[in-house]
Amino acid sequence: MGMTRWVGVAATLVGVTIVLGLIGPGPVTNPLAERRGDNGGETQAPATTAAPLPPATTEAPRIVPTEEIPAAATELVRRPSADDLLAVVTAMAGSGDHQWVPYLVDLRLLANRESFGEIIGALAELTGEPAPEDLGAAYLQYGRWMYANAIDAGPDYVAWKAELYSLIDTRFGALMRQVTDPVLAAQMQWGGVAVAGIPELNDQPTITVAEADYMLDDELTFGAEINGEARAYPHRILDHHELANDTLGGEPVALVNCTLCRTGVLYSRRLGDRVLNFQTSGLLWNSNKVMLDVETNSLWQQLTGVAIAGELTGAELERFTVTVTFFGDWVAEHPDTDVVSIPTGGGYSYQPGDAYAEYFGSADLWFPTFEVPAAFDPKDQVATLDVEGAQLAVGVDALIEAGPQLLGLGELEVIAVPTTAGARFYQAPDAPLTADLEAFLAAATVTEDAIDTGGVSYARIQSGQSYWFAWYANFPETRWWPEA
Repeated sequence: MGMTRWVGVAATLVGVTIVLGLIGPGPVTNPLAERRGDNGGETQAPATTAAPLPPATTEAPRIVPTEEIPAAATELVRRPSADDLLAVVTAMAGSGDHQWVPYLVDLRLLANRESFGEIIGALAELTGEPAPEDLGAAYLQYGRWMYANAIDAGPDYVAWKAELYSLIDTRFGALMRQVTDPVLAAQMQWGGVAVAGIPELNDQPTITVAEADYMLDDELTFGAEINGEARAYPHRILDHHELANDTLGGEPVALVNCTLCRTGVLYSRRLGDRVLNFQTSGLLWNSNKVMLDVETNSLWQQLTGVAIAGELTGAELERFTVTVTFFGDWVAEHPDTDVVSIPTGGGYSYQPGDAYAEYFGSADLWFPTFEVPAAFDPKDQVATLDVEGAQLAVGVDALIEAGPQLLGLGELEVIAVPTTAGARFYQAPDAPLTADLEAFLAAATVTEDAIDTGGVSYARIQSGQSYWFAWYANFPETRWWPEA
């Protein structure tokens, strides 16, 4: 990424200027806000360090007895001060208790550069893991340690974190209080924007292919077809807005694009007799977008479509198939497709590749994640299947290079067919192929919905696509191809 840059949003709240985010080496800038936007803007002003928490005024921190740490941590959130932050951090470090690790990871939101270094030192002492010199790398390391060890921060933690996050946006308090599992609450991180700070699209008008003459043939696009109606959702739009509440083929749907884990999923917005509308919550889990529904404020994990907090906890959204491909290829296969139009008045440039370009082109992560096997690099793109309790991750680049494959998925066999930027999967014949796969496909017609041999049709199987780290965190029993 070149020079390391971290989130450092200065905000004046309840009369106190606090630094919300990481302050690392080098110039203090706000790359996350620049990429993710805020209230529809293309950029947010770089953070200032002109008035963070002042340096501690005492030579040695006051002593906070171990039994008083919870009360002191709460008082710190209500009346932030550098002296009290140092006292609480020192007490947590000296306790030897891992339950304070999530508190320390969260307290970075109140830290200036000096006190963030103290927090990292406390984390090193508690975990026994030496701290990297780079403060941002240290945040990722100890966040990863917290994930790997499933740290339970105790009964007071959720309410404390809700109060801390309310300093960023008062709506975060109510959202966080819905989380009943303190382990999950610890792992959820602020994504750098307020609630609904990335403006979703709602029934965005569509245009014809001819009207979309600005689109490039080799431009990444999500494509979907429901009940005979096809639509292209260009990445140049969805990488900025990340979520589109829409209606396609008469079905209320939401295309939810997590840019941090590079995955777009098309969900039905129907849940029983309800039709839900979704927004960005501003929260992350495993660097994966957490969304909320407007109707109940329940929190939903983007990659799985499962509600993880709130009234609808445990509910799961039905999903539709979506294809990741180039615009020109989608149009060639779907000449009657319409195209989501470029929104007006949002302040984004909407040039292809301008959103997240540095993040997509780098191996770096911005937020803690689970460790993953070395089958792929964490940010390698994999096409994914979850069928009848069996999961499979297929390296997209390897599949594009090797061509179609016949792959095992539990007790099933599937045919993986590459697109220009992803993959589609289809049922395989029950009997062994009498010709090789290439000849079988050459004699058939491969469409969005099926492989048609003229007498038998083999249906497409619902699949996804994401960075490897995001898929593995949710499906650690997954198999993968190519195998090492």
